[in-house]
Amino acid sequence: MSSDRVGYRSGEARRVLARPIPLATASRPPAEAPPPGLGIVDRAVNGTCVVTVTGEIDGETAAHLRTAVTTAIDSTSGDACVLDLTQVGFLDSAGLAALLAANTHAEAHRKPLRIVVDSNSPVIRPIEVTGLDVVLRLYHTVGEALDAGNRTDHAVRRPDA
Repeated sequence: MSSDRVGYRSGEARRVLARPIPLATASRPPAEAPPPGLGIVDRAVNGTCVVTVTGEIDGETAAHLRTAVTTAIDSTSGDACVLDLTQVGFLDSAGLAALLAANTHAEAHRKPLRIVVDSNSPVIRPIEVTGLDVVLRLYHTVGEALDAGNRTDHAVRRPDA
């Protein structure tokens, strides 16, 4: 994968993420259905909501992701929400902003957002480049995220990092 596919120039993602993201709009559903090529499915596993995403997360689809995750956080009776991004093929700065907004929403509701990235390079690379791997709770598998409980260790590293 070439570096120009990541979708941002050096420093651009940090400027986008530095802007305050209005959480009031995060819980409002988008006007139209998710675009083709983006799949979002949620299910309950032992009381924890697991949101599985497939496709690409970019400026066109990021709002749909943010809405799906914040809705799952609001509607789950469990103590956490797991977001599975292992089948995502592209993540740009808008997607990073959506992840950060969803994480902020989860923290405000005292329900940790556990994000499963495995070693999915199109997802983990932008997260690491922007330093969000220190902020977000990242896991290798859905099972690991479900078993995490309230542990504070939340950053995973790729073996080659």
